[in-house]
Amino acid sequence: MAQRPLDLVLFGATGFTGALVARYLAQRLQGSDVRWALAGRDLGKLAGVRDTIAGEDRRLADLPLVRASSDDATSLADMASSTRVVLTTVGPYARHGLPLVRACVEHGCDYVDLTGEPAFWHRTIAEFHELAVARGVLIVPCCGFDSVPHDLGAYFTARELAAKGPVEIDGFVYMRGSISGGTWSSAIGALGGIRKAMAARTQGSSRGAGRKGPRIHFERSVGRWVVPFPSIDPAVVRRSAKFCPTFGPAFTYHHYLQTKSLAQLVKLVTGVVAIAGVAQLKFGRDLLLKMRKPGEGPPPEERARNRFAVTFVGRGGGRVIRTRVSGHDPGYDHTAKMIAEAALTLVEDRERLPHAGGVLTPASALGESFLARLPATGMEFVVDSQG
Repeated sequence: MAQRPLDLVLFGATGFTGALVARYLAQRLQGSDVRWALAGRDLGKLAGVRDTIAGEDRRLADLPLVRASSDDATSLADMASSTRVVLTTVGPYARHGLPLVRACVEHGCDYVDLTGEPAFWHRTIAEFHELAVARGVLIVPCCGFDSVPHDLGAYFTARELAAKGPVEIDGFVYMRGSISGGTWSSAIGALGGIRKAMAARTQGSSRGAGRKGPRIHFERSVGRWVVPFPSIDPAVVRRSAKFCPTFGPAFTYHHYLQTKSLAQLVKLVTGVVAIAGVAQLKFGRDLLLKMRKPGEGPPPEERARNRFAVTFVGRGGGRVIRTRVSGHDPGYDHTAKMIAEAALTLVEDRERLPHAGGVLTPASALGESFLARLPATGMEFVVDSQG
């Protein structure tokens, strides 16, 4: 792969999140010798993104543009063959993602994405993990808010706990954010397929499922009302435990959403259940999708008010440790930084990574190299208490 003309291609650069990733990469790679390009269906729109980032750095005026489309297998093969790493923000991934994963595996190109869609994630593991291992290709989904803070946070907690026996970690998520049209579309797709996802929830991630944690309850360790959070994140953490010795020989993980009050929690759960119910029917999904248009997203001033914090409580070896991972706008600004640094870890630190190939998680594929990069993005990893 060292002989390929490009190190990194950003696929989906004309989308809302893709444009944020392009801007971050432009700033991050000033003075770097990383060879990168923008990719998408419309070369005219790609040129517009390039003009925007070149306004801040004229050296980007000649940044390569690559035409590729999710429904054009030849273009995906050409793109994957031209670069060492593809970073894709093109979702919903259940609709657009698998052809690109296939192209990357077949043509020896590492891959990162932003998916939080359980059905796509499980299918990617089932269809491509063994082949990716055999071909030495790293396929790393879930490199945004799903699931970097939770996956790397659990990894960080287990590392700091350093227990020799069984380890149990609880994660408690707080977030204040906004939603774009693309994220809304992915969320509706995921909710629409939630029954299938639940049927396959243990595939590739059974280690660490453990006993069921308590349902809605007041959690003293965070001083908040919490409810089990049915996102992709706990499955990702448990898959990390399958491949990371750091988690120990016996690992259990529970994942919760925290709110300020019981009333707020009930309102939230009721709303999500209602949307999920409507999303089970095609006409319901179509109606929900009309509420957000693809390409639209929250303005900068709104994103500036958003933030997230995840508190982890780890137990093992007779010790209890409490850690915290926090950052700013979870859905977009910080997600753009997370996935960009994940891709750059593959570009710059590939030979130091713990695994040569497979469909892996951010923690298991990128490990310490990725964790070391995240504080520079504004994400904090701290130990609050231990005993």
